[in-house]
Amino acid sequence: MLKRKLCEASFKWKLECKGPLLIKDERWSRFLGTSNYSKKEGYPDCIFMSRLTQEEINNKVSACKHDPPKLPYFVPGTSIRGPFRARAEMIIRSLVPETADGRMAACDPFEQENETTKSCSKLLEELPRNITPYSRACPACKIFGCAGLASRISFSDADVEEGYSSAYRDMVGIDRFTGGAYKGAGEDGSGALMRFHVLEGSSFTTTVRLVNFELWHLGLLAYVFRDFREGLVPIGFGKTKGFGMVQGEIEKISLTYPDSTDKVEDLFSLATEEERSVYNLFDHKVEIKPGFKEESKEFTLYKTYSVNNLDEFWKKTADVFNAYMIHLKEKQAETGAVTAGGNGG
Repeated sequence: MLKRKLCEASFKWKLECKGPLLIKDERWSRFLGTSNYSKKEGYPDCIFMSRLTQEEINNKVSACKHDPPKLPYFVPGTSIRGPFRARAEMIIRSLVPETADGRMAACDPFEQENETTKSCSKLLEELPRNITPYSRACPACKIFGCAGLASRISFSDADVEEGYSSAYRDMVGIDRFTGGAYKGAGEDGSGALMRFHVLEGSSFTTTVRLVNFELWHLGLLAYVFRDFREGLVPIGFGKTKGFGMVQGEIEKISLTYPDSTDKVEDLFSLATEEERSVYNLFDHKVEIKPGFKEESKEFTLYKTYSVNNLDEFWKKTADVFNAYMIHLKEKQAETGAVTAGGNGG
């Protein structure tokens, strides 16, 4: 069933960072390490991620020297995906007992032996062929994927919009033994000096896509998007230094289906009874009609709708996620079952 595109949710998401933001482009750092340039000449240890080629970066940054470069910068989707998944896993783990089976929460990717807490990657590797991997994955891996199960969610790269300031932040390394400046391996003490290239007052827009979703998937995203909106999830390099404090706002939600509809459809409502059992889908018993506006597209096999009432959409999907987590806790308490999900709620 999941090899077909049955439904898709698309979120146009704008993020702003009023303070310093740094997504490191390691190509310049590697070049600096093999060149004759000295950090004491004013060259930065790292620069922000750029779309230019290695040669273009080397030439432009070398020419700038003491002045921060201004290049076509962008934020890779992976730099947003990592903190996004980490926040989602934290939310899931916060709602289940610490002693809960790994399938009821977010699995430990490093656990290989313990049967009840074994990572989904290891569990699915040993799974018999007649069992669907999706039905045995933990809630986090059902959305973000693991070895043996494709991810349902993707994040597009985002170009940094005009209006930002390109700046250097100079810092001194601390010697953990003496408490003074770290001198590094060089006799000139250059190891103590660090120059980071950051963007200040930056903003960028990414598109988050979730294919073949259940309603509780959308509910979990509602909580993660809320935490980003409140500035609780930093991204990029230097989080402990105060870098990357972003705030995000959803500007548009689009839902795509093979056929016409006037409500939010998900895997459970689109699947057959047999598929619901095989994939262990959650019966939410909730109907959401946030108001649709069809988007006209000339050449497509699918119908795409814009969600008009975002507040109702988020509230009701969040309620489904709450019901899903309550269902998992009840199932854990009553049966100690190994698998997550299942009909009920």
